[in-house]
Amino acid sequence: MLSQSKSKKNEVVISKADTPKESLIKGIEILGGISRFIDNEDQVFIKFNLNLPGGFPTNTNFEVLEGLIISCKEAGANKIYLGSFPVKGIPINIISEILSIKEYFSAIGAELVFLDNSNYYGKKEVNSEQLKKIKRDSFTKVKLNDNEYSIPNIILNSDKFISVNQINVNPLFKINLALLNSYSIIPSKYREIRNNKNKTHEYNSRNQYKKDLISNILKIYRVKQPDLVINDLFYILEGAGPFIYKDSNLRKTKLMIMGNDTIAVDLITLKLLNIEPDDNDLIKQARIMDLAIPEISNIKVLGEKIEENRISIDLCVPKIEDIKLQNISTYPGKYCTGCYNEAYHFLNFMKTYMVKDLKYNPDNCFLIGENPIVPDKSGNIILFGDCAINSTENYEFRKIVIENKKQNKKKLKNKPPKENKSKKKPKNKEKPNKDILELHGCPPNIYTCLNLLLNYYGKNNLPNLNLLIKMNDFWINGKSNKELKTWEAF
Repeated sequence: MLSQSKSKKNEVVISKADTPKESLIKGIEILGGISRFIDNEDQVFIKFNLNLPGGFPTNTNFEVLEGLIISCKEAGANKIYLGSFPVKGIPINIISEILSIKEYFSAIGAELVFLDNSNYYGKKEVNSEQLKKIKRDSFTKVKLNDNEYSIPNIILNSDKFISVNQINVNPLFKINLALLNSYSIIPSKYREIRNNKNKTHEYNSRNQYKKDLISNILKIYRVKQPDLVINDLFYILEGAGPFIYKDSNLRKTKLMIMGNDTIAVDLITLKLLNIEPDDNDLIKQARIMDLAIPEISNIKVLGEKIEENRISIDLCVPKIEDIKLQNISTYPGKYCTGCYNEAYHFLNFMKTYMVKDLKYNPDNCFLIGENPIVPDKSGNIILFGDCAINSTENYEFRKIVIENKKQNKKKLKNKPPKENKSKKKPKNKEKPNKDILELHGCPPNIYTCLNLLLNYYGKNNLPNLNLLIKMNDFWINGKSNKELKTWEAF
Protein backbone atom coordinates (compact mmCIF):
# COMPACT_ATOMS: atom_id res chain seq x y z
CA MET A 1 0.00 0.00 0.00
CA LEU A 2 2.79 2.41 0.90
CA SER A 3 4.74 1.77 -2.30
CA GLN A 4 1.60 2.55 -4.29
CA SER A 5 1.35 5.86 -2.48
CA LYS A 6 4.93 6.72 -3.42
CA SER A 7 4.27 5.99 -7.07
CA LYS A 8 1.24 8.27 -7.27
CA LYS A 9 1.49 11.48 -9.21
CA ASN A 10 0.51 14.06 -6.63
CA GLU A 11 -2.10 16.40 -8.06
CA VAL A 12 -4.17 18.59 -5.78
CA VAL A 13 -7.04 20.81 -6.88
CA ILE A 14 -8.18 23.98 -5.16
CA SER A 15 -11.75 24.54 -6.29
CA LYS A 16 -13.97 27.58 -5.75
CA ALA A 17 -17.65 28.09 -6.58
CA ASP A 18 -20.84 29.66 -5.26
CA THR A 19 -22.26 26.50 -3.64
CA PRO A 20 -20.62 23.50 -1.95
CA LYS A 21 -21.95 21.09 -4.59
CA GLU A 22 -20.71 23.28 -7.44
CA SER A 23 -17.29 23.56 -5.83
CA LEU A 24 -17.11 19.76 -5.48
CA ILE A 25 -18.17 19.00 -9.05
CA LYS A 26 -15.84 21.67 -10.44
CA GLY A 27 -12.89 20.23 -8.51
CA ILE A 28 -13.54 16.66 -9.65
CA GLU A 29 -13.72 17.83 -13.27
CA ILE A 30 -10.38 19.62 -12.95
CA LEU A 31 -8.87 16.40 -11.54
CA GLY A 32 -9.95 14.57 -14.69
CA GLY A 33 -13.50 13.56 -13.86
CA ILE A 34 -14.96 11.02 -11.46
CA SER A 35 -14.26 8.18 -13.92
CA ARG A 36 -10.58 8.64 -13.13
CA PHE A 37 -11.35 7.25 -9.67
CA ILE A 38 -14.49 5.13 -10.07
CA ASP A 39 -14.86 2.24 -12.51
CA ASN A 40 -18.04 0.60 -13.75
CA GLU A 41 -19.57 -1.84 -11.21
CA ASP A 42 -17.28 -0.63 -8.39
CA GLN A 43 -18.33 -0.94 -4.77
CA VAL A 44 -17.57 2.48 -3.26
CA PHE A 45 -17.22 3.34 0.40
CA ILE A 46 -17.39 7.04 1.34
CA LYS A 47 -15.90 7.86 4.74
CA PHE A 48 -17.40 11.09 6.07
CA ASN A 49 -17.54 12.89 9.42
CA LEU A 50 -20.38 11.62 11.59
CA ASN A 51 -19.52 12.75 15.12
CA LEU A 52 -22.60 13.90 17.01
CA PRO A 53 -26.35 14.21 16.39
CA GLY A 54 -25.80 17.92 15.80
CA GLY A 55 -25.80 18.21 12.02
CA PHE A 56 -23.51 20.42 9.96
CA PRO A 57 -20.76 21.68 10.52
CA THR A 58 -20.15 19.14 13.31
CA ASN A 59 -20.70 16.53 10.60
CA THR A 60 -20.00 16.58 6.86
CA ASN A 61 -22.16 18.82 4.69
CA PHE A 62 -24.82 16.54 3.15
CA GLU A 63 -24.99 18.72 0.05
CA VAL A 64 -21.40 17.73 -0.70
CA LEU A 65 -22.15 14.05 -0.10
CA GLU A 66 -25.18 14.24 -2.38
CA GLY A 67 -23.07 15.68 -5.21
CA LEU A 68 -20.45 12.97 -4.75
CA ILE A 69 -23.01 10.14 -4.67
CA ILE A 70 -24.62 11.35 -7.89
CA SER A 71 -21.18 11.58 -9.54
CA CYS A 72 -20.28 8.01 -8.50
CA LYS A 73 -23.59 6.72 -9.87
CA GLU A 74 -22.94 8.46 -13.16
CA ALA A 75 -19.53 6.73 -13.32
CA GLY A 76 -21.30 3.34 -13.05
CA ALA A 77 -20.70 2.47 -9.38
CA ASN A 78 -22.65 -0.65 -8.44
CA LYS A 79 -22.94 0.00 -4.70
CA ILE A 80 -22.29 3.21 -2.79
CA TYR A 81 -21.93 2.97 0.97
CA LEU A 82 -21.32 5.76 3.48
CA GLY A 83 -20.22 5.47 7.08
CA SER A 84 -18.17 6.57 10.05
CA PHE A 85 -17.80 5.91 13.77
CA PRO A 86 -19.13 8.74 15.97
CA VAL A 87 -17.53 9.97 19.19
CA LYS A 88 -17.46 7.53 22.08
CA GLY A 89 -20.72 6.09 23.29
CA ILE A 90 -23.08 7.36 20.59
CA PRO A 91 -24.79 4.66 18.49
CA ILE A 92 -25.07 5.41 14.78
CA ASN A 93 -28.74 4.44 14.74
CA ILE A 94 -29.49 7.24 17.22
CA ILE A 95 -27.84 9.85 14.99
CA SER A 96 -29.57 8.39 11.95
CA GLU A 97 -32.98 8.62 13.62
CA ILE A 98 -32.44 12.21 14.73
CA LEU A 99 -31.13 13.43 11.36
CA SER A 100 -33.07 10.97 9.12
CA ILE A 101 -29.87 10.27 7.20
CA LYS A 102 -30.57 6.62 6.35
CA GLU A 103 -33.67 7.66 4.41
CA TYR A 104 -31.88 10.68 2.94
CA PHE A 105 -29.04 8.63 1.43
CA SER A 106 -31.38 5.87 0.32
CA ALA A 107 -33.45 8.36 -1.68
CA ILE A 108 -30.39 9.34 -3.75
CA GLY A 109 -29.13 5.81 -4.35
CA ALA A 110 -26.67 5.18 -1.50
CA GLU A 111 -26.73 3.30 1.79
CA LEU A 112 -25.73 4.41 5.28
CA VAL A 113 -23.70 1.64 6.91
CA PHE A 114 -24.19 1.06 10.63
CA LEU A 115 -20.56 0.20 11.28
CA ASP A 116 -21.33 -0.39 14.97
CA ASN A 117 -24.21 -2.76 14.06
CA SER A 118 -26.54 -0.59 16.13
CA ASN A 119 -29.31 -1.09 13.54
CA TYR A 120 -29.75 -4.62 14.94
CA TYR A 121 -30.34 -3.42 18.48
CA GLY A 122 -33.91 -3.86 19.68
CA LYS A 123 -34.83 -6.47 17.07
CA LYS A 124 -36.49 -9.26 19.04
CA GLU A 125 -35.84 -11.83 16.34
CA VAL A 126 -32.05 -11.37 16.79
CA ASN A 127 -30.73 -12.99 19.98
CA SER A 128 -27.40 -12.28 21.74
CA GLU A 129 -25.55 -15.16 20.08
CA GLN A 130 -26.64 -13.99 16.64
CA LEU A 131 -25.50 -10.49 17.52
CA LYS A 132 -22.06 -11.78 18.48
CA LYS A 133 -21.82 -13.63 15.17
CA ILE A 134 -22.83 -10.47 13.30
CA LYS A 135 -20.02 -8.64 15.07
CA ARG A 136 -17.45 -11.34 14.21
CA ASP A 137 -18.54 -11.35 10.58
CA SER A 138 -18.50 -7.55 10.35
CA PHE A 139 -14.89 -6.94 11.35
CA THR A 140 -11.39 -8.10 10.55
CA LYS A 141 -8.76 -8.11 13.28
CA VAL A 142 -5.65 -6.28 12.07
CA LYS A 143 -2.50 -6.46 14.16
CA LEU A 144 -0.27 -3.39 13.94
CA ASN A 145 2.92 -3.70 15.99
CA ASP A 146 1.74 -4.78 19.46
CA ASN A 147 -1.86 -3.60 19.08
CA GLU A 148 -4.86 -5.26 17.48
CA TYR A 149 -7.65 -3.26 15.83
CA SER A 150 -11.06 -4.22 14.48
CA ILE A 151 -11.71 -2.73 11.04
CA PRO A 152 -15.06 -3.08 9.24
CA ASN A 153 -14.94 -5.53 6.36
CA ILE A 154 -17.12 -3.33 4.20
CA ILE A 155 -14.34 -0.74 4.17
CA LEU A 156 -11.54 -3.24 3.57
CA ASN A 157 -13.46 -5.03 0.81
CA SER A 158 -14.74 -2.02 -1.13
CA ASP A 159 -13.18 -1.46 -4.56
CA LYS A 160 -12.80 2.27 -4.00
CA PHE A 161 -12.42 4.31 -0.84
CA ILE A 162 -13.26 8.03 -0.75
CA SER A 163 -12.56 10.36 2.18
CA VAL A 164 -14.80 13.43 2.56
CA ASN A 165 -13.47 15.52 5.41
CA GLN A 166 -15.12 18.59 6.94
CA ILE A 167 -12.41 21.09 7.89
CA ASN A 168 -12.89 22.67 11.32
CA VAL A 169 -10.46 23.84 13.99
CA ASN A 170 -9.10 21.14 16.30
CA PRO A 171 -7.63 21.66 19.80
CA LEU A 172 -4.83 19.09 19.34
CA PHE A 173 -3.91 19.44 15.66
CA LYS A 174 -5.06 23.01 14.85
CA ILE A 175 -7.43 21.71 12.13
CA ASN A 176 -9.18 18.44 11.31
CA LEU A 177 -6.91 17.02 8.64
CA ALA A 178 -7.97 14.19 6.31
CA LEU A 179 -5.56 11.98 8.25
CA LEU A 180 -7.88 12.35 11.25
CA ASN A 181 -10.90 11.45 9.13
CA SER A 182 -9.23 8.18 8.14
CA TYR A 183 -8.61 7.40 11.82
CA SER A 184 -12.33 7.03 12.57
CA ILE A 185 -12.68 3.96 10.34
CA ILE A 186 -12.10 2.09 13.62
CA PRO A 187 -14.48 2.01 16.63
CA SER A 188 -14.01 4.68 19.28
CA LYS A 189 -12.78 2.22 21.91
CA TYR A 190 -9.69 1.53 19.77
CA ARG A 191 -9.03 5.26 19.45
CA GLU A 192 -8.83 5.83 23.20
CA ILE A 193 -5.44 6.63 24.71
CA ARG A 194 -5.18 6.07 28.46
CA ASN A 195 -2.31 6.48 30.90
CA ASN A 196 -2.55 3.33 32.99
CA LYS A 197 1.07 3.27 34.21
CA ASN A 198 0.75 5.92 36.95
CA LYS A 199 3.94 7.59 35.73
CA THR A 200 2.46 11.05 35.84
CA HIS A 201 5.51 13.29 35.62
CA GLU A 202 7.22 11.24 32.92
CA TYR A 203 3.99 10.89 30.95
CA ASN A 204 3.39 14.64 30.98
CA SER A 205 6.95 15.77 30.31
CA ARG A 206 7.30 13.46 27.31
CA ASN A 207 3.87 14.43 25.96
CA GLN A 208 3.25 10.70 25.68
CA TYR A 209 -0.49 10.95 25.10
CA LYS A 210 -0.10 12.88 21.87
CA LYS A 211 2.79 10.70 20.69
CA ASP A 212 0.74 7.54 21.20
CA LEU A 213 -2.28 9.09 19.50
CA ILE A 214 -0.30 10.22 16.45
CA SER A 215 1.35 6.80 16.17
CA ASN A 216 -2.09 5.11 16.14
CA ILE A 217 -3.49 7.58 13.58
CA LEU A 218 -0.66 6.92 11.15
CA LYS A 219 -0.78 3.15 11.68
CA ILE A 220 -4.47 3.08 10.75
CA TYR A 221 -3.78 5.31 7.74
CA ARG A 222 -1.42 2.65 6.38
CA VAL A 223 -4.16 0.00 6.43
CA LYS A 224 -6.50 1.57 3.88
CA GLN A 225 -5.58 4.70 1.96
CA PRO A 226 -8.29 6.62 0.07
CA ASP A 227 -8.39 6.75 -3.72
CA LEU A 228 -9.93 10.22 -3.60
CA VAL A 229 -9.56 12.73 -0.76
CA ILE A 230 -11.75 15.81 -0.32
CA ASN A 231 -11.07 18.48 2.31
CA ASP A 232 -14.21 20.58 2.45
CA LEU A 233 -13.57 24.11 3.73
CA PHE A 234 -16.37 25.80 1.83
CA TYR A 235 -17.59 26.53 5.35
CA ILE A 236 -15.15 26.26 8.21
CA LEU A 237 -15.72 26.43 11.95
CA GLU A 238 -13.10 28.63 13.61
CA GLY A 239 -12.45 29.83 17.16
CA ALA A 240 -13.82 27.03 19.32
CA GLY A 241 -14.39 23.70 17.61
CA PRO A 242 -14.56 21.21 16.03
CA PHE A 243 -18.07 21.10 17.51
CA ILE A 244 -20.50 24.00 17.80
CA TYR A 245 -19.61 25.99 20.90
CA LYS A 246 -20.38 29.48 22.15
CA ASP A 247 -17.01 30.79 20.90
CA SER A 248 -17.35 29.14 17.47
CA ASN A 249 -17.64 31.17 14.30
CA LEU A 250 -18.64 29.83 10.87
CA ARG A 251 -16.58 31.23 8.00
CA LYS A 252 -17.52 30.94 4.32
CA THR A 253 -14.52 30.48 2.04
CA LYS A 254 -16.18 28.82 -1.02
CA LEU A 255 -13.09 26.59 -1.26
CA MET A 256 -12.62 22.85 -1.52
CA ILE A 257 -9.35 20.93 -1.80
CA MET A 258 -9.10 17.45 -3.32
CA GLY A 259 -6.65 15.00 -4.78
CA ASN A 260 -5.54 11.38 -4.95
CA ASP A 261 -3.18 11.45 -1.94
CA THR A 262 -4.26 12.20 1.64
CA ILE A 263 -1.04 13.81 2.83
CA ALA A 264 -0.61 15.91 -0.31
CA VAL A 265 -4.17 17.26 0.13
CA ASP A 266 -3.49 17.97 3.82
CA LEU A 267 -0.24 19.78 3.01
CA ILE A 268 -1.94 22.13 0.55
CA THR A 269 -4.80 22.66 3.01
CA LEU A 270 -2.34 23.73 5.69
CA LYS A 271 -0.57 26.10 3.31
CA LEU A 272 -3.88 27.63 2.25
CA LEU A 273 -4.77 28.25 5.91
CA ASN A 274 -1.39 29.88 6.62
CA ILE A 275 -0.34 27.01 8.90
CA GLU A 276 3.24 25.86 8.41
CA PRO A 277 3.07 22.13 7.52
CA ASP A 278 6.40 21.33 9.18
CA ASP A 279 4.99 22.60 12.50
CA ASN A 280 2.13 20.11 12.38
CA ASP A 281 2.81 17.15 14.69
CA LEU A 282 1.04 14.66 12.43
CA ILE A 283 3.09 15.66 9.40
CA LYS A 284 6.34 15.66 11.38
CA GLN A 285 5.75 12.13 12.67
CA ALA A 286 4.66 10.95 9.22
CA ARG A 287 8.06 12.05 7.91
CA ILE A 288 9.81 10.07 10.65
CA MET A 289 7.73 6.99 9.79
CA ASP A 290 8.59 7.39 6.09
CA LEU A 291 4.99 7.76 4.98
CA ALA A 292 5.87 9.18 1.57
CA ILE A 293 5.51 12.85 2.44
CA PRO A 294 5.79 14.75 -0.84
CA GLU A 295 7.65 18.02 -1.07
CA ILE A 296 5.17 20.83 -1.57
CA SER A 297 7.21 22.03 -4.55
CA ASN A 298 6.57 18.63 -6.19
CA ILE A 299 2.79 18.77 -5.74
CA LYS A 300 1.01 19.93 -8.87
CA VAL A 301 -1.66 22.40 -7.73
CA LEU A 302 -4.54 22.82 -10.18
CA GLY A 303 -7.47 25.23 -10.17
CA GLU A 304 -7.23 28.23 -7.85
CA LYS A 305 -3.85 29.60 -6.78
CA ILE A 306 -2.72 29.30 -3.16
CA GLU A 307 -1.32 32.84 -3.05
CA GLU A 308 -4.63 34.39 -4.10
CA ASN A 309 -6.80 32.42 -1.67
CA ARG A 310 -4.87 32.26 1.60
CA ILE A 311 -7.07 32.39 4.70
CA SER A 312 -6.15 33.17 8.29
CA ILE A 313 -8.52 31.62 10.81
CA ASP A 314 -8.85 31.83 14.58
CA LEU A 315 -7.56 28.58 16.06
CA CYS A 316 -8.50 26.91 19.34
CA VAL A 317 -6.99 28.41 22.46
CA PRO A 318 -3.69 26.67 23.28
CA LYS A 319 -4.13 26.74 27.07
CA ILE A 320 -7.01 25.63 29.29
CA GLU A 321 -6.75 28.82 31.34
CA ASP A 322 -7.56 30.80 28.15
CA ILE A 323 -11.13 29.46 28.24
CA LYS A 324 -12.93 32.07 30.33
CA LEU A 325 -16.12 31.04 32.13
CA GLN A 326 -18.32 33.04 34.45
CA ASN A 327 -17.72 32.21 38.12
CA ILE A 328 -15.00 29.64 37.35
CA SER A 329 -11.32 30.34 38.00
CA THR A 330 -8.79 27.96 36.45
CA TYR A 331 -5.64 26.84 38.26
CA PRO A 332 -3.41 24.78 35.97
CA GLY A 333 -0.48 22.53 36.69
CA LYS A 334 1.51 20.43 34.23
CA TYR A 335 -1.13 18.59 32.21
CA CYS A 336 -0.88 16.14 29.33
CA THR A 337 -2.47 16.75 25.94
CA GLY A 338 -5.09 14.10 26.70
CA CYS A 339 -6.41 15.97 29.73
CA TYR A 340 -6.12 19.25 27.82
CA ASN A 341 -8.28 17.85 25.02
CA GLU A 342 -11.02 16.52 27.32
CA ALA A 343 -10.96 19.61 29.55
CA TYR A 344 -11.15 21.82 26.46
CA HIS A 345 -14.42 20.15 25.42
CA PHE A 346 -15.71 19.92 28.99
CA LEU A 347 -15.25 23.65 29.68
CA ASN A 348 -16.53 24.71 26.25
CA PHE A 349 -19.60 22.54 26.79
CA MET A 350 -20.21 24.25 30.14
CA LYS A 351 -19.67 27.69 28.62
CA THR A 352 -22.11 26.94 25.80
CA TYR A 353 -24.94 25.11 27.55
CA MET A 354 -24.67 26.18 31.21
CA VAL A 355 -24.67 29.98 31.01
CA LYS A 356 -27.48 30.45 33.54
CA ASP A 357 -26.31 27.52 35.66
CA LEU A 358 -22.91 29.15 36.14
CA LYS A 359 -24.44 32.56 36.76
CA TYR A 360 -26.15 31.36 39.94
CA ASN A 361 -23.27 29.16 41.20
CA PRO A 362 -20.44 31.51 42.26
CA ASP A 363 -16.94 30.73 43.54
CA ASN A 364 -15.80 27.69 41.55
CA CYS A 365 -12.17 26.64 41.10
CA PHE A 366 -11.10 24.32 38.26
CA LEU A 367 -7.78 22.55 38.88
CA ILE A 368 -6.05 20.50 36.20
CA GLY A 369 -2.65 18.86 35.84
CA GLU A 370 0.17 17.82 38.13
CA ASN A 371 0.81 20.18 41.08
CA PRO A 372 -1.73 22.82 40.04
CA ILE A 373 -1.57 26.37 41.37
CA VAL A 374 -3.08 26.68 44.85
CA PRO A 375 -6.49 28.41 44.67
CA ASP A 376 -6.47 31.87 46.22
CA LYS A 377 -10.09 31.61 47.33
CA SER A 378 -12.51 29.14 48.88
CA GLY A 379 -15.58 27.64 47.27
CA ASN A 380 -16.34 24.62 45.10
CA ILE A 381 -13.19 22.92 43.83
CA ILE A 382 -13.24 20.76 40.69
CA LEU A 383 -10.23 18.46 40.31
CA PHE A 384 -10.00 17.36 36.68
CA GLY A 385 -7.99 14.18 36.09
CA ASP A 386 -5.83 11.83 38.12
CA CYS A 387 -2.84 14.20 38.01
CA ALA A 388 -4.74 16.96 39.78
CA ILE A 389 -6.39 14.55 42.25
CA ASN A 390 -3.23 12.70 43.28
CA SER A 391 -0.86 15.67 43.44
CA THR A 392 -3.17 17.75 45.67
CA GLU A 393 -3.58 15.18 48.45
CA ASN A 394 -1.65 17.41 50.88
CA TYR A 395 -3.04 20.77 49.71
CA GLU A 396 -4.56 22.88 52.47
CA PHE A 397 -7.97 23.07 50.78
CA ARG A 398 -8.41 19.33 51.36
CA LYS A 399 -9.26 19.96 55.03
CA ILE A 400 -11.40 22.42 56.92
CA VAL A 401 -10.06 23.60 60.28
CA ILE A 402 -12.63 23.93 63.08
CA GLU A 403 -11.33 26.08 65.90
CA ASN A 404 -11.82 24.93 69.49
CA LYS A 405 -15.13 26.37 70.78
CA LYS A 406 -13.83 27.07 74.30
CA GLN A 407 -10.94 29.05 72.93
CA ASN A 408 -13.28 31.04 70.72
CA LYS A 409 -15.57 31.92 73.65
CA LYS A 410 -12.63 33.20 75.68
CA LYS A 411 -11.47 35.31 72.79
CA LEU A 412 -14.93 36.83 72.47
CA LYS A 413 -15.02 37.79 76.20
CA ASN A 414 -11.53 39.26 75.90
CA LYS A 415 -10.45 37.18 78.88
CA PRO A 416 -7.00 35.70 78.99
CA PRO A 417 -7.09 31.90 78.99
CA LYS A 418 -6.56 30.22 82.36
CA GLU A 419 -3.38 28.37 82.84
CA ASN A 420 -3.93 24.74 82.01
CA LYS A 421 -2.37 22.67 84.79
CA SER A 422 -2.08 19.65 82.52
CA LYS A 423 -0.26 21.88 80.04
CA LYS A 424 -2.31 20.35 77.24
CA LYS A 425 -3.35 22.98 74.77
CA PRO A 426 -6.79 22.53 73.25
CA LYS A 427 -6.43 21.48 69.63
CA ASN A 428 -8.40 22.70 66.63
CA LYS A 429 -10.27 19.96 64.84
CA GLU A 430 -9.97 19.11 61.15
CA LYS A 431 -12.49 17.52 58.82
CA PRO A 432 -12.37 16.66 55.11
CA ASN A 433 -13.54 19.37 52.75
CA LYS A 434 -16.67 18.04 51.05
CA ASP A 435 -16.84 20.92 48.56
CA ILE A 436 -14.52 19.04 46.19
CA LEU A 437 -15.54 17.26 43.00
CA GLU A 438 -13.00 14.70 41.78
CA LEU A 439 -13.21 13.79 38.09
CA HIS A 440 -11.05 10.70 37.75
CA GLY A 441 -9.24 9.41 34.66
CA CYS A 442 -6.20 10.18 32.56
CA PRO A 443 -7.89 11.68 30.72
CA PRO A 444 -11.39 11.74 32.26
CA ASN A 445 -14.42 10.94 30.12
CA ILE A 446 -16.43 14.09 29.36
CA TYR A 447 -19.84 12.38 29.53
CA THR A 448 -19.06 10.82 32.90
CA CYS A 449 -17.86 14.24 34.06
CA LEU A 450 -21.14 15.92 33.11
CA ASN A 451 -23.18 13.43 35.14
CA LEU A 452 -20.84 13.76 38.13
CA LEU A 453 -21.09 17.53 37.82
CA LEU A 454 -24.88 17.30 37.98
CA ASN A 455 -24.78 14.97 40.99
CA TYR A 456 -22.36 17.25 42.82
CA TYR A 457 -24.21 20.55 42.39
CA GLY A 458 -27.70 19.04 42.36
CA LYS A 459 -30.48 19.21 39.80
CA ASN A 460 -31.96 22.36 41.30
CA ASN A 461 -28.65 24.23 40.99
CA LEU A 462 -28.00 23.09 37.41
CA PRO A 463 -31.44 23.09 35.76
CA ASN A 464 -30.10 23.63 32.23
CA LEU A 465 -27.59 20.78 32.45
CA ASN A 466 -30.23 18.56 34.06
CA LEU A 467 -32.64 19.20 31.19
CA LEU A 468 -29.94 18.63 28.58
CA ILE A 469 -28.83 15.34 30.12
CA LYS A 470 -32.43 14.13 30.33
CA MET A 471 -33.01 15.02 26.69
CA ASN A 472 -29.83 13.25 25.59
CA ASP A 473 -29.76 10.44 28.13
CA PHE A 474 -30.13 7.82 25.42
CA TRP A 475 -26.67 8.66 24.02
CA ILE A 476 -24.83 10.02 27.04
CA ASN A 477 -25.67 7.22 29.46
CA GLY A 478 -28.73 5.53 28.07
CA LYS A 479 -30.04 1.98 28.13
CA SER A 480 -29.28 1.37 24.46
CA ASN A 481 -25.67 2.43 25.04
CA LYS A 482 -25.25 -0.05 27.91
CA GLU A 483 -26.92 -2.90 26.03
CA LEU A 484 -24.80 -2.34 22.91
CA LYS A 485 -21.57 -2.47 24.90
CA THR A 486 -22.20 -6.11 25.71
CA TRP A 487 -21.71 -7.29 22.16
CA GLU A 488 -20.61 -4.70 19.60
CA ALA A 489 -17.49 -2.65 19.00
CA PHE A 490 -18.06 0.55 20.92
